Amino acid sequence: MRNIIWLSANKFGFELLKEASKISKIKAIITLKQDSKTIMYDGIDNEKWDDFNIDVYRIDKINEEEELIRELSPDIIVMCGWRQVIDEKILKIPKDYFVGFHPTLLPEGRGPAPIINSIMNNYHKSGLTLFHVSPGLDDGDIIGQDGFIISDDDYAMDVYNKAIDAGRKLIRKYLPMLIQGNAPRMKQDESKATIFCKRRIKDNEIDVKNESADNIYRKIRALSKPYNGAYIKKDNRKIIIWKAELE
Repeated sequence: MRNIIWLSANKFGFELLKEASKISKIKAIITLKQDSKTIMYDGIDNEKWDDFNIDVYRIDKINEEEELIRELSPDIIVMCGWRQVIDEKILKIPKDYFVGFHPTLLPEGRGPAPIINSIMNNYHKSGLTLFHVSPGLDDGDIIGQDGFIISDDDYAMDVYNKAIDAGRKLIRKYLPMLIQGNAPRMKQDESKATIFCKRRIKDNEIDVKNESADNIYRKIRALSKPYNGAYIKKDNRKIIIWKAELE
């Protein structure tokens, strides 16, 4: 029996845990405290993690929990939905694997806000990558990928749900391999690597005078729920636009 620790604080990880629980017993869930300073825009009701009848550890900062993680003695840590950078000392704790998910087809689209940036950059083909987490920026060896199409009228939640569906497939295919200790390792092609920019909340503002209609439409779609929404300012008020049509 492998000791598997589930590291997540969002809907994506919650949904994939349902699939993983069908395949193997999960020893523990590590998630964020309700009052954590790390904001998960796609977070869920913190108490819902208890629905799995698995031990839940609610923390603030993963890099301050080395003692806890060592006590749990994980063979495998699965990270899916975690916004904190993880120190190498933590990555080295599992006996076998520390793996994670990224909603692009790595090495393309490394870095922050991958769903938002994929729509903003007008990607039509994307997907989800399961990879061995390394100290670098989403540059670890690839375990497997599942692709999907981003349609011209897809909003952020549409792409998010496609990533969840892709994650379920990857869990079904590769979690048994992780448990057996024979998960693939494919080096990323650095010559094809691209890195997404970090986005600021001010970037959500729509510049009606200077932005093209196409760019405004993409911004509205990219920043819609579960994110904060694109907005315009009028009479010192912020007006969030969740849906739009392009004519």
